[in-house]
Amino acid sequence: MDVAVVAESQTPDEPTRDIYFEVKKRGLSVRYIPLQRLSVKIVNGDAVVETRRGPVDASVVVIRGLGYVIDTNTLMRRVAVLRILERKGAAAINPVDALLNCRNKLETVYLLSRAGVPVPPTVVTEDLYYGYVATRDMGRVVLKPIQGSRGFGAMMFEDPEQAFQVMRTLLIARNPLYIQKYVEKPNRDIRIIVVDGRAIGCMYRISTSWKTNIAQGAQGVPCRLTPELEEVAVKATNTMGLVYSGVDIGEGREGYVVFEVNASPDWRGFKQATGINPAVHIADYIQRVVKK
Repeated sequence: MDVAVVAESQTPDEPTRDIYFEVKKRGLSVRYIPLQRLSVKIVNGDAVVETRRGPVDASVVVIRGLGYVIDTNTLMRRVAVLRILERKGAAAINPVDALLNCRNKLETVYLLSRAGVPVPPTVVTEDLYYGYVATRDMGRVVLKPIQGSRGFGAMMFEDPEQAFQVMRTLLIARNPLYIQKYVEKPNRDIRIIVVDGRAIGCMYRISTSWKTNIAQGAQGVPCRLTPELEEVAVKATNTMGLVYSGVDIGEGREGYVVFEVNASPDWRGFKQATGINPAVHIADYIQRVVKK
Protein backbone atom coordinates (compact mmCIF):
# COMPACT_ATOMS: atom_id res chain seq x y z
CA MET A 1 0.00 0.00 0.00
CA ASP A 2 1.04 3.63 -0.46
CA VAL A 3 -0.39 5.08 2.75
CA ALA A 4 -1.34 3.68 6.16
CA VAL A 5 -3.42 5.93 8.40
CA VAL A 6 -3.19 4.89 12.05
CA ALA A 7 -4.96 6.04 15.21
CA GLU A 8 -6.23 4.54 18.44
CA SER A 9 -9.95 4.48 17.74
CA GLN A 10 -11.58 1.48 16.06
CA THR A 11 -13.70 4.02 14.16
CA PRO A 12 -11.70 6.98 12.82
CA ASP A 13 -12.78 10.50 13.78
CA GLU A 14 -13.69 13.16 11.23
CA PRO A 15 -10.18 14.61 10.62
CA THR A 16 -8.78 11.08 10.19
CA ARG A 17 -11.56 10.23 7.73
CA ASP A 18 -10.86 13.49 5.90
CA ILE A 19 -7.23 12.47 5.37
CA TYR A 20 -8.20 8.93 4.31
CA PHE A 21 -10.68 10.08 1.65
CA GLU A 22 -8.50 12.92 0.34
CA VAL A 23 -5.59 10.50 -0.10
CA LYS A 24 -7.90 8.03 -1.85
CA LYS A 25 -9.13 10.76 -4.24
CA ARG A 26 -5.55 11.11 -5.47
CA GLY A 27 -5.46 7.49 -6.64
CA LEU A 28 -3.19 6.26 -3.85
CA SER A 29 -3.82 2.97 -2.08
CA VAL A 30 -4.68 3.74 1.55
CA ARG A 31 -5.74 1.75 4.59
CA TYR A 32 -6.89 2.72 8.06
CA ILE A 33 -5.36 0.63 10.86
CA PRO A 34 -6.10 0.98 14.61
CA LEU A 35 -2.86 1.20 16.58
CA GLN A 36 -3.87 -1.84 18.63
CA ARG A 37 -3.80 -3.95 15.45
CA LEU A 38 -0.16 -3.21 14.68
CA SER A 39 2.10 -6.02 15.86
CA VAL A 40 5.84 -6.67 15.53
CA LYS A 41 7.48 -9.98 14.71
CA ILE A 42 11.26 -10.27 15.06
CA VAL A 43 12.77 -13.37 13.49
CA ASN A 44 16.28 -14.08 12.16
CA GLY A 45 17.48 -10.54 12.71
CA ASP A 46 14.57 -8.87 10.89
CA ALA A 47 11.60 -6.99 12.29
CA VAL A 48 8.25 -7.04 10.52
CA VAL A 49 5.33 -4.78 11.44
CA GLU A 50 2.11 -6.52 10.52
CA THR A 51 -1.57 -6.98 11.22
CA ARG A 52 -3.64 -10.14 10.97
CA ARG A 53 -3.81 -9.43 7.23
CA GLY A 54 -0.03 -9.49 6.84
CA PRO A 55 2.91 -7.06 6.73
CA VAL A 56 2.38 -3.30 6.69
CA ASP A 57 4.48 -2.09 3.77
CA ALA A 58 3.60 1.58 3.32
CA SER A 59 5.55 4.50 1.87
CA VAL A 60 3.79 6.91 4.24
CA VAL A 61 2.35 6.34 7.71
CA VAL A 62 -0.02 9.06 8.89
CA ILE A 63 -0.06 8.95 12.70
CA ARG A 64 -3.19 10.56 14.16
CA GLY A 65 -2.05 10.41 17.76
CA LEU A 66 -0.65 7.79 20.13
CA GLY A 67 -3.69 7.36 22.38
CA TYR A 68 -5.13 9.51 25.14
CA VAL A 69 -5.66 7.46 28.31
CA ILE A 70 -2.93 4.81 28.16
CA ASP A 71 -0.26 3.56 30.54
CA THR A 72 3.49 3.80 30.02
CA ASN A 73 3.84 0.22 28.78
CA THR A 74 1.26 0.76 26.04
CA LEU A 75 2.82 4.07 25.03
CA MET A 76 6.30 2.51 24.83
CA ARG A 77 5.03 -0.35 22.68
CA ARG A 78 3.23 1.95 20.25
CA VAL A 79 6.19 4.29 19.96
CA ALA A 80 8.56 1.39 19.29
CA VAL A 81 6.28 -0.08 16.60
CA LEU A 82 5.94 3.25 14.81
CA ARG A 83 9.68 3.91 15.05
CA ILE A 84 10.34 0.54 13.44
CA LEU A 85 8.13 1.57 10.51
CA GLU A 86 10.11 4.82 10.23
CA ARG A 87 13.45 3.00 10.36
CA LYS A 88 12.30 0.62 7.64
CA GLY A 89 11.79 3.58 5.31
CA ALA A 90 8.24 4.83 5.85
CA ALA A 91 7.76 8.60 6.01
CA ALA A 92 5.88 9.30 9.24
CA ILE A 93 3.45 12.22 9.25
CA ASN A 94 3.90 13.50 11.85
CA PRO A 95 7.29 12.00 12.87
CA VAL A 96 7.18 9.88 16.02
CA ASP A 97 9.74 11.93 17.96
CA ALA A 98 7.90 15.15 17.09
CA LEU A 99 4.63 13.61 18.31
CA LEU A 100 6.29 12.69 21.60
CA ASN A 101 7.74 16.17 22.07
CA CYS A 102 4.33 17.76 21.48
CA ARG A 103 2.64 15.31 23.83
CA ASN A 104 5.01 16.47 26.61
CA LYS A 105 4.14 20.09 27.45
CA LEU A 106 7.46 20.58 29.26
CA GLU A 107 9.42 19.48 26.21
CA THR A 108 7.25 21.69 24.01
CA VAL A 109 7.63 24.86 26.06
CA TYR A 110 11.39 24.28 26.42
CA LEU A 111 11.98 23.78 22.68
CA LEU A 112 9.83 26.76 21.74
CA SER A 113 11.48 29.02 24.31
CA ARG A 114 14.96 27.98 23.18
CA ALA A 115 14.02 28.83 19.59
CA GLY A 116 12.82 32.29 20.56
CA VAL A 117 9.10 31.54 20.24
CA PRO A 118 7.20 33.45 22.96
CA VAL A 119 5.58 31.21 25.60
CA PRO A 120 4.02 31.88 29.03
CA PRO A 121 6.31 31.82 32.11
CA THR A 122 6.27 28.17 33.21
CA VAL A 123 7.35 26.08 36.19
CA VAL A 124 7.35 22.27 36.19
CA THR A 125 8.17 20.37 39.37
CA GLU A 126 7.39 17.53 41.75
CA ASP A 127 8.39 19.67 44.77
CA LEU A 128 5.24 20.91 46.51
CA TYR A 129 6.90 23.87 48.26
CA TYR A 130 8.65 24.91 45.02
CA GLY A 131 5.30 24.80 43.23
CA TYR A 132 3.61 26.78 46.02
CA VAL A 133 6.22 29.54 45.84
CA ALA A 134 5.83 29.64 42.05
CA THR A 135 2.06 30.12 42.28
CA ARG A 136 2.51 32.80 44.94
CA ASP A 137 5.07 34.70 42.85
CA MET A 138 3.23 34.41 39.52
CA GLY A 139 -0.15 35.62 40.76
CA ARG A 140 -2.92 34.14 38.66
CA VAL A 141 -1.80 30.75 37.33
CA VAL A 142 -3.06 27.83 35.27
CA LEU A 143 -2.32 24.30 36.44
CA LYS A 144 -2.37 21.74 33.60
CA PRO A 145 -1.68 18.05 33.04
CA ILE A 146 1.77 17.68 31.50
CA GLN A 147 0.12 15.67 28.73
CA GLY A 148 -3.41 16.33 27.64
CA SER A 149 -5.54 18.23 25.18
CA ARG A 150 -8.78 20.15 24.64
CA GLY A 151 -8.42 21.96 27.94
CA PHE A 152 -9.42 18.94 30.00
CA GLY A 153 -7.97 19.03 33.50
CA ALA A 154 -6.70 22.61 33.26
CA MET A 155 -7.48 24.73 36.37
CA MET A 156 -6.99 28.42 37.07
CA PHE A 157 -6.05 29.77 40.53
CA GLU A 158 -5.68 33.24 41.96
CA ASP A 159 -5.22 32.03 45.54
CA PRO A 160 -1.92 30.15 46.14
CA GLU A 161 -3.48 28.42 49.17
CA GLN A 162 -6.17 26.83 47.00
CA ALA A 163 -3.54 25.91 44.42
CA PHE A 164 -1.48 24.31 47.20
CA GLN A 165 -4.30 21.92 48.16
CA VAL A 166 -4.83 20.80 44.54
CA MET A 167 -1.09 20.43 43.92
CA ARG A 168 -0.74 18.34 47.07
CA THR A 169 -3.49 16.00 45.82
CA LEU A 170 -1.86 15.73 42.39
CA LEU A 171 1.50 14.84 43.91
CA ILE A 172 -0.06 12.19 46.16
CA ALA A 173 -1.40 10.62 42.95
CA ARG A 174 2.15 10.91 41.49
CA ASN A 175 1.32 13.59 38.94
CA PRO A 176 3.92 16.29 38.27
CA LEU A 177 2.98 19.95 38.55
CA TYR A 178 2.86 21.98 35.33
CA ILE A 179 2.24 25.61 36.26
CA GLN A 180 1.95 28.56 33.88
CA LYS A 181 1.37 32.22 34.55
CA TYR A 182 -2.08 33.19 33.29
CA VAL A 183 -1.85 35.37 30.18
CA GLU A 184 -4.30 38.29 30.22
CA LYS A 185 -6.00 38.29 26.83
CA PRO A 186 -9.37 38.98 25.16
CA ASN A 187 -12.08 36.33 25.54
CA ARG A 188 -10.52 34.40 22.67
CA ASP A 189 -7.37 32.84 21.29
CA ILE A 190 -6.20 32.09 17.76
CA ARG A 191 -5.89 28.66 16.16
CA ILE A 192 -3.71 28.48 13.06
CA ILE A 193 -3.31 25.35 10.94
CA VAL A 194 0.12 24.96 9.34
CA VAL A 195 0.88 22.40 6.60
CA ASP A 196 4.28 21.90 4.97
CA GLY A 197 5.75 25.20 6.12
CA ARG A 198 2.73 27.36 5.29
CA ALA A 199 -0.19 28.61 7.35
CA ILE A 200 -3.36 27.65 5.46
CA GLY A 201 -5.81 29.60 7.62
CA CYS A 202 -6.76 30.75 11.09
CA MET A 203 -9.75 31.28 13.33
CA TYR A 204 -10.60 32.97 16.58
CA ARG A 205 -11.93 30.67 19.30
CA ILE A 206 -14.28 32.90 21.29
CA SER A 207 -15.53 31.85 24.71
CA THR A 208 -17.37 33.19 27.74
CA SER A 209 -14.94 31.11 29.84
CA TRP A 210 -11.20 31.57 30.31
CA LYS A 211 -10.84 28.27 28.43
CA THR A 212 -11.00 28.87 24.69
CA ASN A 213 -11.02 25.29 23.42
CA ILE A 214 -13.76 24.30 20.98
CA ALA A 215 -14.23 21.15 23.08
CA GLN A 216 -14.99 23.43 26.05
CA GLY A 217 -17.72 25.32 24.20
CA ALA A 218 -15.80 28.05 22.39
CA GLN A 219 -17.10 29.22 19.01
CA GLY A 220 -14.87 29.41 15.95
CA VAL A 221 -15.01 32.49 13.70
CA PRO A 222 -12.71 33.46 10.81
CA CYS A 223 -9.54 35.37 11.61
CA ARG A 224 -7.33 37.44 9.30
CA LEU A 225 -3.99 35.73 8.87
CA THR A 226 -1.32 38.41 9.19
CA PRO A 227 2.35 37.93 8.25
CA GLU A 228 3.30 38.17 11.94
CA LEU A 229 0.83 35.46 12.95
CA GLU A 230 1.99 33.20 10.13
CA GLU A 231 5.63 33.71 11.09
CA VAL A 232 4.97 32.72 14.71
CA ALA A 233 2.89 29.67 13.76
CA VAL A 234 5.30 28.38 11.12
CA LYS A 235 8.31 28.89 13.39
CA ALA A 236 6.58 26.99 16.21
CA THR A 237 5.67 24.15 13.84
CA ASN A 238 9.17 23.90 12.39
CA THR A 239 10.73 24.05 15.85
CA MET A 240 8.69 21.00 16.87
CA GLY A 241 9.67 19.10 13.70
CA LEU A 242 6.11 18.76 12.40
CA VAL A 243 4.76 18.44 8.87
CA TYR A 244 1.41 19.86 9.98
CA SER A 245 0.07 21.29 13.22
CA GLY A 246 -2.56 23.32 14.99
CA VAL A 247 -0.90 26.24 16.79
CA ASP A 248 -2.78 28.02 19.59
CA ILE A 249 -1.77 31.65 20.07
CA GLY A 250 -2.85 34.18 22.68
CA GLU A 251 -2.98 37.96 22.24
CA GLY A 252 -1.13 38.96 25.38
CA ARG A 253 -0.53 42.52 26.55
CA GLU A 254 3.08 42.30 25.38
CA GLY A 255 2.35 40.56 22.08
CA TYR A 256 1.57 37.10 20.80
CA VAL A 257 2.32 34.05 22.95
CA VAL A 258 2.11 30.38 21.93
CA PHE A 259 0.08 28.18 24.28
CA GLU A 260 0.15 24.84 22.46
CA VAL A 261 1.43 23.14 19.32
CA ASN A 262 -0.91 20.28 18.45
CA ALA A 263 0.58 17.45 16.40
CA SER A 264 -2.79 15.78 15.72
CA PRO A 265 -5.22 18.70 15.72
CA ASP A 266 -8.98 18.26 15.56
CA TRP A 267 -10.08 20.62 12.81
CA ARG A 268 -13.86 20.22 12.79
CA GLY A 269 -14.40 23.70 14.26
CA PHE A 270 -11.72 25.12 11.97
CA LYS A 271 -13.46 23.68 8.89
CA GLN A 272 -16.81 25.13 9.93
CA ALA A 273 -15.34 28.56 10.66
CA THR A 274 -13.06 28.95 7.63
CA GLY A 275 -14.36 26.52 5.00
CA ILE A 276 -10.81 25.15 4.70
CA ASN A 277 -10.20 21.40 4.95
CA PRO A 278 -6.61 20.82 6.12
CA ALA A 279 -6.76 17.24 4.82
CA VAL A 280 -6.66 18.58 1.24
CA HIS A 281 -3.28 20.19 1.88
CA ILE A 282 -1.98 17.21 3.87
CA ALA A 283 -2.99 14.81 1.08
CA ASP A 284 -1.20 16.99 -1.47
CA TYR A 285 1.93 16.74 0.66
CA ILE A 286 1.53 12.95 0.98
CA GLN A 287 1.14 12.60 -2.77
CA ARG A 288 4.44 14.42 -3.33
CA VAL A 289 6.19 12.18 -0.80
CA VAL A 290 4.85 8.98 -2.38
CA LYS A 291 5.96 10.08 -5.87
CA LYS A 292 9.56 10.68 -4.78
